[in-house]
Amino acid sequence: MKTRQIYCTTVLLIISITVHPQLKVSSTGKVGINLGTSTPLSSLSIGGIGSTSYQAYIGFTGYNTLLKVEKTSPSGSGMMFHGIDASVYPSYNGPSFNFGIKGQSYSSNSMPYARTFGILGLAGNGCSGYNYGVLGQLAGNSYGAGVIGLVSTTSYPEIQINGMYAGYFVGSVKSTSGIEATVFIQSSDKRYKKNIVSMDQSKSTNGILALNPVEYNLEQRYYKTPKDSAKTETPYFDENSQLFKKKHYGLIAQELQKTYPDLVYEDIDGYLSVDYLGLIPLLIQSIKEQKAEIETLKLLYNGNNSGIKKVGTNETTPKETYTLTYPVLDQNVPNPFNTSTTITYYLPTTITNASIYIYDMNGVQLKSYPATERGKGNVIIQGSELIAGMYLYTLIADGKVIDTKRMILTK
Repeated sequence: MKTRQIYCTTVLLIISITVHPQLKVSSTGKVGINLGTSTPLSSLSIGGIGSTSYQAYIGFTGYNTLLKVEKTSPSGSGMMFHGIDASVYPSYNGPSFNFGIKGQSYSSNSMPYARTFGILGLAGNGCSGYNYGVLGQLAGNSYGAGVIGLVSTTSYPEIQINGMYAGYFVGSVKSTSGIEATVFIQSSDKRYKKNIVSMDQSKSTNGILALNPVEYNLEQRYYKTPKDSAKTETPYFDENSQLFKKKHYGLIAQELQKTYPDLVYEDIDGYLSVDYLGLIPLLIQSIKEQKAEIETLKLLYNGNNSGIKKVGTNETTPKETYTLTYPVLDQNVPNPFNTSTTITYYLPTTITNASIYIYDMNGVQLKSYPATERGKGNVIIQGSELIAGMYLYTLIADGKVIDTKRMILTK
């Protein structure tokens, strides 16, 4: 009876192959479908001969979907349902690449109308808070990341990650909404830096005072589909979000760029962004300079009221030679002015050359006055030499900017 069953099965298989020539079984037991007269190379080859590197191969053309796996109406409490469960268990302890699932959508030629997705994940309408379009998990004790994002032309780039991270990105990351975190940490190790110099005063207090803080609301922007027959516009911001509704405070990048160009970045579309964290060192330096100026003013005030020691003596007289070892620039008096104003300064005897320069608010030099006196001196600015407006004046001693202040001329 058993022999008869085997015989019948063999006959049916031969008839099936003869009647349906699109199904082919090679002499090595490999099965091919829709191969014509070609011999399958994979254990199962559909629409193409495949390769000995693949157990199964599907190579159809003219179909929207090559393979669809669908489980409808799954049921059962606490059960796990998988559309596809693919696993790779590495056993070779050497250089190798192991992929549970590999997704690739790539063309070596530019295709401006095509949209490519290596892997598309979609989830929703499940238990609130437990819907994940894509879930990446780092397991075990070895360093790595649950999700890696990078921009690279290398097929399998080797990125060594020293630590354990939920996400690791090589390249810029952009968000159209806010980014929320418990703390933001910026790399600042000295070993990452070169060309380290102390900050110039002209880049701190003077630059900070030139900034123009503003308040504003976000302007809606739209994504426009390029080179498409049916052009659509998708809003950039959710207009019901707090981000869009709330008022914001900041700087205009185009204005900041004139004073601190290194804090402004331009994207591929020409839009500007600001490195606000980069302003913190400038503010720190500005505070230090303000404190030094306050201490100087205190010293000058105490000297004018209780007498200042003359160099090399124990005598004290008001408004005699200062014992300061560094230059000082005072605010002009009167300010504003319309006829003339006096700018006082102090220069120690160690200074060789010094001048006071007058600039307009765009930084264009208009006048210069040599500071020839040592100790306390002054220069007088005549209003007739300038037009009405706001100006900057700077004391430069031995090639170094000492201080910059503002003065206003009215007529």
